[in-house]
Amino acid sequence: MEFRNLFLKSSPDVIYTMRHFESEGNARGLNDKSLSNIANHKFDLTVEGCEQLEKCANYFLENKLLNVDTRIYTSNFFRAQKSIQGILDKNNWDYYVAIDSRLDEWWRGIFHSLPEESLEKHYPLEWKIQKREGKHHYRAPQGQAGKDVEINLMSFLRDAYDGEIFISGHGRSLGFLRRLITNQPVKHDCDYPIPKNGEIWKFERNYIYYKFESLFAP
Repeated sequence: MEFRNLFLKSSPDVIYTMRHFESEGNARGLNDKSLSNIANHKFDLTVEGCEQLEKCANYFLENKLLNVDTRIYTSNFFRAQKSIQGILDKNNWDYYVAIDSRLDEWWRGIFHSLPEESLEKHYPLEWKIQKREGKHHYRAPQGQAGKDVEINLMSFLRDAYDGEIFISGHGRSLGFLRRLITNQPVKHDCDYPIPKNGEIWKFERNYIYYKFESLFAP
């Protein structure tokens, strides 16, 4: 018997995705105490991130990546919004960008920024359950299991424009998206390939699922 991801015939024909440019969280690491009073969703881009933006804006222009019919979506996180808006501003393009929280980064609740050794020390029972069940199934307190991220993404794709879309999003959530729409097997530790900051992926519809291509990384 062959198991497949549930998918919809009305999903977009072409999906472009871009991971946001380098942010403060990427550069310093979530364990950096200087970030302790900054909400994760408010992290700004770094100097390196702004340089990545410049390179990516040129790539968009030279390769005519967006057309008049492309629908643009982004998450509810500032770093993803600033990344796509910066590209549009650099090229003097006027597009409507839809914010959709279903594209937010995988949120692991109280475990989100804690290293494994801290989990084992301070939350021994929860850590043991996570090790047994796997991150795909296990939902940390106040957070999401991997399958919750996939449910959000499937819901988004049901509602998205069925032509060509562009998503400015996050590494781990885009890793889940790639798994789903290319029909890759579940990894219970959710250790899927993720794009680099600013990397652009293209998914083109091939009957039920999609073929994958990495187009550019600044």
